[in-house]
Amino acid sequence: MRQLHRILLLSACAVWAHAGIVVPNSLATVEGNGENITPFDEAVPIRYQQVYAASQFGAGGLITQIAFRPDGTDGHPFALTLPDMEIDLSTTQVAPDAMSATFADNVGPDNTVVYSGPLTLSSADTGPAGGPKDFDIIITLMTPFLYNPASGNLLLDVKNFTGDPSGVMGPFDTENTNGDPISRLIGNQGDVTSPTGVTDTEGLVTSFTVAATATPEPGTLALFGIGGLLVLIGRRLRVRS
Repeated sequence: MRQLHRILLLSACAVWAHAGIVVPNSLATVEGNGENITPFDEAVPIRYQQVYAASQFGAGGLITQIAFRPDGTDGHPFALTLPDMEIDLSTTQVAPDAMSATFADNVGPDNTVVYSGPLTLSSADTGPAGGPKDFDIIITLMTPFLYNPASGNLLLDVKNFTGDPSGVMGPFDTENTNGDPISRLIGNQGDVTSPTGVTDTEGLVTSFTVAATATPEPGTLALFGIGGLLVLIGRRLRVRS
C-alpha cells in the first residue's frame, strides 16, 4: 500500500523541463550587430543594469543559469576569475529603451541576489567564423530566480566591485537597435556605489536556462486522489484489526 501511494504521488508531481531562451529571441542563431566589454571586462569597478522584455520568455519559470557568447569577430578564448561580483535579478515595470538613469528606480520588489563572490568565467570561442559563437560564458546561479513574465520585465543588475585590469576577456556579442527587447544602464567607471548612470539601447545577447513546470494531467491528479483514499482506507483497516 505504501509503495502504491509513493508511485501515485511521484506521478502526480509537476515535471521540470529545462530550456534555453535567448534574448533577443531573433538572435538565437544570428550574430548581434555590436560588441562590448561592459560590465565584466572593465578595468575598474562598475555597476550595470540590463532589462529584458517579458515577451521573450514565454511562460517563464526558474532561471538557473545565465550565459553570454563572445563577439563573432573580436572575441577569443579566455579564462579568468573576477574577485568580487554581485549579480541580482528582479521583476521590473521598467521597459526596454525606457530605463531610469537612477539604478534604484529600475529594481523590482522581488530583487534577489543570485550570485555573490568570486566569479570564474571562460570561453573556448567556438562556433562559426564571424559568429554567432557558442553561449559558453556561463554563470550558474547560486540562488535560482523564479520569474513570471506576467508580472513584468526582467532586470539583470551586475556589480563588479574590482574590475578586470588584465583585459584578457575580450568583447561579448551585443545588439544595438532601437525598439528591440533589451537596453541597459551603465554606471560611472570606478564607482559601484554611484546612484545614477547613462542609459542607451544596446545590450548583451543573453541565454537563460529556465526550468518550467508542466501541469499534471487531470487523469494523473485523479489517480493521486484515489491513491490517497486507498492509503486512508488501509490505515483505518489496520487500526480496526
